[in-house]
Amino acid sequence: MKIDAGVSVSEQFTDNVFLTANDRRSDFVTVLEPWVALSLSRQDFRLNLEAAAEVGRFADNSSEDYNDYFLGAEARYRINGNLFAFGGLDYAWDHESRNSPDDVDGVEPTELRDASGFFGLGGKVNGRSFRLGVNVRRLDYDDVLQFNGATFANIDNDDRDRVETEVGGRLGVASTENGEFFVQGIYDKREYDDRFDNAGLGFRRSSDGFQAALGYTGQVGDLKGEALLGIMSQDYDDPRFGRTTTVDFGADLTWPISAKTDLTGILERSIEETTLNGASGYISSSAGLRLRHRVAPDMSIAGYFFLTQNDYQEVSRSDVLTETGLSLRYYLNPRIYMDTDYDFLQRQSDVAGVDYDEHRLTLSFGTALDPRYRKDAPNLAKAGASGFYVGTQLGDTALQTKNDGPRGAGGNLTADFGDHDLSGGVFAGYRTDFGNLVLGAEAEVEFSDSGWTHQGNRNFSAKRGNSFGVSALAGVRTRNDTLVFGRFGLVSTEFDSTYQQGLNPLVSVSDRELGLLVGIGTEVPLGRGLSGRMEYQVRAYEDYPIGSPLGGADDDNFANIESVARVGLVYEFGARNRPGPEIEPTDFSGFYAGVQLGHGTVQSDNTGPRPNAAAPTFTLATTRAGHGFTGGLLAGYGYQANDFYIGGEAEFELSTADWNIERSPEGRIYSVEKIGSIGAGLRLGYVVNDSVLIYGRAGVVRSRFNSNYQFGGVSVDQDDDLDGVRFGGGVEFAVGEKTHVRFDYTQTEYDSHSVNYVAGVDQFDTSERLFRVGLTRAF
Repeated sequence: MKIDAGVSVSEQFTDNVFLTANDRRSDFVTVLEPWVALSLSRQDFRLNLEAAAEVGRFADNSSEDYNDYFLGAEARYRINGNLFAFGGLDYAWDHESRNSPDDVDGVEPTELRDASGFFGLGGKVNGRSFRLGVNVRRLDYDDVLQFNGATFANIDNDDRDRVETEVGGRLGVASTENGEFFVQGIYDKREYDDRFDNAGLGFRRSSDGFQAALGYTGQVGDLKGEALLGIMSQDYDDPRFGRTTTVDFGADLTWPISAKTDLTGILERSIEETTLNGASGYISSSAGLRLRHRVAPDMSIAGYFFLTQNDYQEVSRSDVLTETGLSLRYYLNPRIYMDTDYDFLQRQSDVAGVDYDEHRLTLSFGTALDPRYRKDAPNLAKAGASGFYVGTQLGDTALQTKNDGPRGAGGNLTADFGDHDLSGGVFAGYRTDFGNLVLGAEAEVEFSDSGWTHQGNRNFSAKRGNSFGVSALAGVRTRNDTLVFGRFGLVSTEFDSTYQQGLNPLVSVSDRELGLLVGIGTEVPLGRGLSGRMEYQVRAYEDYPIGSPLGGADDDNFANIESVARVGLVYEFGARNRPGPEIEPTDFSGFYAGVQLGHGTVQSDNTGPRPNAAAPTFTLATTRAGHGFTGGLLAGYGYQANDFYIGGEAEFELSTADWNIERSPEGRIYSVEKIGSIGAGLRLGYVVNDSVLIYGRAGVVRSRFNSNYQFGGVSVDQDDDLDGVRFGGGVEFAVGEKTHVRFDYTQTEYDSHSVNYVAGVDQFDTSERLFRVGLTRAF
């Protein structure tokens, strides 16, 4: 028998407790997580037992306090050399996150109980593996109170209680030297306790469905893991819901980039349940990367990026959720560790008002009975070279403001505005090497005049001034001393905002707002203590009220978000006295292909008629802006002659960048969303230190934009393929024998387009700024 147990205590700061676009609230959360695991093995029998708890206490918002518990058991019995039986039970007392689309904005989170059990048989028949099993899950949601502005009302969640049953199997059909092809099928039934839900139209949500797929598990080259492709379908009891059928895909692959670094890629798709009024469910598609680097037995650093699209069926709603983060673990001794974590979460939707972003900072201390390494293990992490550095930088700052405020008699406006401008500044910091891990702290001053204006029945604007920031940095030195780093920190920025309504006096507000930032970048050594830096940051600030007059019931709420791309020059004191690594020359010639992930802004100069009683021929002129993530593929060919480089490249990408406006219950609702692009271009560059390519680029792209416009009973859903000229630049360097990483920033100017909604025509002149990180493989 083997027993292990532990406990961790965390202090977490979140800048958005309720996950809202406006009226954000920050808080500190103390989290206690004890756990115990018991393992019993007897020849052909193995039993694992687990118990855990998570207790969270909020400093200012005690209504969000939670107590979660988990119990689990799993057993496996080998019947003979070719057959085994397995089974298990899980029970959880849990709470629903505020990011759930089914969250009813209760005065406290919805609590639930989640019980499941599974059993089955597995083994081999005629050399082919097989697995057959049954899984039953029971979900029971508690009722919760909701405050409607005057009184409390009870939200009956009994219509969400259900039993989900899955029966499935997998059979190997062909073996390879390092793996096996398989087929699998699953039948599932979802039975709700209540025949009809509590929505106004009383939908019947019970359903049954299936999944069928062909896959491979094993190893191909350096890749290890599993991938599958197939079809899935769900048929609902309610005749108003059509059958949902879609492609099924999944993958869980690990790529060992080096002896100490692993990259894991994950793809998932499923059909999920919802009680959103009118929706039968939603198709959830996820893609993500996890990178873990083991600096030493007592220290590791990890980063992750996940992108999920939830496409709701039978209603017009699509959400994109992004999660990214960076964590560092250091063991004080073999049983006690310290974690520092930064996480950024974001939801973007084509439904106005449900977007949000959240920054979380967490410091944890934990312990476990079993040691995680030998006390006398060699190569434990030790501080190495340390030193101060200074630098200067120039960038492009895009400011986006989410505006929320009352309009008319009981109405509301939710709208996105923004613009961009140049920025510049200076910085200084201190950092220490732990092997090839670099930890540091940095302070900076930045100057910029980015801002936007809106002219209509109400005139208002926002403009940012100088900013001061402090950050913690964590990075890894790759081949040839190139540094790849992430950062998180605090930034204080001055915002000048104006507001005028009708004949009321003009109100001006100038104040500093505190924000949290996350960034990623690289530093390329240039010699003699100098390095070139390229970086991208996303910042989210405290929101604030503004109106005319200020302080009234009609005040708007401004929530500012920035994205900043910049290049800089760094000088490190004492660097010339330290021996540099032996340079491994990189040849950038030849064919290559890869993937890239990015974040950027879409900005549209919006003009259109807005007649009113005071100005019958008035024309709106403003700038709409929003941001989002992209992902795609690229392939190209390059030729290097001495240190000069020329190459051609083709690219394909999908995007979530959008902005939207909603005036409810009466008024205009419209949005512009970038769907994806195809493009081609040239890269011209110069190779520095025989190992780093610094390049400029120019090319053309064709991007699809979706415009949705609703006004006066008319609804327009329009797709436009717009041509654009894309230009920019970046850096590229090797992290393996044939593996390269690139940091790339571009701007794209698109052809204008218009939307005719019968009562008028709106014009949109759109541009895009995009920062991407790419991973390529040379052939």
